[in-house]
Amino acid sequence: MPIRAENREKAKIIITASCVVFAILMLVALIVGLVSLASAFTRKNKLERQLASINAELELNESNIAYYNSKEFIETYVREYCDMQGEGEISFVGKK
Repeated sequence: MPIRAENREKAKIIITASCVVFAILMLVALIVGLVSLASAFTRKNKLERQLASINAELELNESNIAYYNSKEFIETYVREYCDMQGEGEISFVGKK
């Protein structure tokens, strides 16, 4: 009989130790998961900010392209840089 009681005590100790080790492993896994999740949220927020910045830049570039394709810009550019005159305009050259 004493051997069985001794075996029961050893079994209780082994089961208790196993449960403690399992609980510690689960706690470590939870902490690693939470850190990973926080890192993912931080990266997501950073990427969302980059996306907003790129979309704003894209919108600005699209408006610039629309302006550069407009008749108003082309006429202004031709007058200033190509020394041409518009339809019905008279050129005037000042005396130096």
